[in-house]
Amino acid sequence: MIRKSTTLFAELLLACTFGLSSHSAMAQHHGGHGMGGGGIPGASNRPTGLDEKDDLKDFHRALAVQATSQQIAEFQVLVKETDSAKAKLASFAPLQSNAGAGSQPRVSAAELDQSLELARTDSQKFVEGFSAAQKSGLKDTLKKLGKADADLEAEVKKLNQSLQPGNSAGAALEWRGDTLTKSLVDFSDQQFVLGREMGVTLAQGSDVTFNLPEVKSPVNIGDQTVALPVSGELSQAATLGAQRTFNLQIVTDLSELQRNTTDLLRSEVNQGSACGERLALREASIAPATPATVVTLRLHYERWSCSPALGQGSQELAEAEGSVQVKLIPAVDKANSLNLVAEFSRIDASGAMEQSLRSGDLGDQLREKLSQSLLAVMRAGLNFEKVLPAAVRDLAVVQSAKFEDRGIARLDVVFDGQMQISDAQANAMATQLNQALFAQGAPSQEPSSAKGR
Repeated sequence: MIRKSTTLFAELLLACTFGLSSHSAMAQHHGGHGMGGGGIPGASNRPTGLDEKDDLKDFHRALAVQATSQQIAEFQVLVKETDSAKAKLASFAPLQSNAGAGSQPRVSAAELDQSLELARTDSQKFVEGFSAAQKSGLKDTLKKLGKADADLEAEVKKLNQSLQPGNSAGAALEWRGDTLTKSLVDFSDQQFVLGREMGVTLAQGSDVTFNLPEVKSPVNIGDQTVALPVSGELSQAATLGAQRTFNLQIVTDLSELQRNTTDLLRSEVNQGSACGERLALREASIAPATPATVVTLRLHYERWSCSPALGQGSQELAEAEGSVQVKLIPAVDKANSLNLVAEFSRIDASGAMEQSLRSGDLGDQLREKLSQSLLAVMRAGLNFEKVLPAAVRDLAVVQSAKFEDRGIARLDVVFDGQMQISDAQANAMATQLNQALFAQGAPSQEPSSAKGR
């Protein structure tokens, strides 16, 4: 009896399992759209209409079209060439209306034509080198780029025809210059679209967010020089006509300072003379106390006396070990000037050492030296000559500063501010940011998805 019941139970279990498997397979096959009369009332049937396979399809497409390191380098060259053509056209077109008055364009027609042809030809060669998967995945984007290329070619031909000897249609020439500019801008825009589809992120003037590439800003601390990594971001906050307001954030990575605090601060903290007070740094560390930072110093203290008139040499009067914590609080005043206030938050010492630190010149000098050293570190982040593109570096206004813990034992100093820029300045900034990216060179390692193509 037990045996028969066991067999019956196994058969029921197998039937249920088969039924569930069949139902699951059917749901996957139909993408989860409805379950017919056998559906469960109230169950979620993917109201978005998306299948998991759709997500995987997008994922695999992104991997298939991703640019290799070689393609990234080639694309950067393309953008340079198109930007060069834009610059030549801008130097050529504005003066065409004055051609009858004897003025000559700063760029000759031959130079412009050569630059435009180079941009178009190299763009075509770039696309021809795509893998089959890239051509398939980027089919729609390549179609738009091809149309923009054909339109640009047509406008170049019209311009060249207008420049033939004996053609004095100045008004028509000026109009064609405008349409050529429009065609070149559209061609450039389609290049950017292609680059982004392939995972090559470049800036455009119309972007609402701009990433400032990391630069190394040098700072002198005591007798050493440290290059601090500085990066940032611009995010659009408001627009008014052609004027745009951006929030600015600049971040300076102080990890190097954290790792070598003792060595970097030793020459700043050590002080004293043969006759008087002496202070020597044993160990130092720095930690965030947002918006401030706290520097902890373990110190050795000595006091010496000298009486040359009595024929006595130097004599040690006191010696002690102790530690202090100095809190450094940043502030930005109305004149956009950065300040750093230093105050003792804790003094662990006794006797003459405690007295000198708490109310003597020794304590004042120590706080002043720490303040000046950390102020120099902070100002490295505000070295706009290095941090900001030339088009906007004179427009930045810093409003606040703070030390911040970014995790993984990383201390940063963060500046927040604003800037107002025009559309033209945004376009110039985008070009300069891309040039900075090109200057850094292409990545040295191919994306893993690109290998083996």
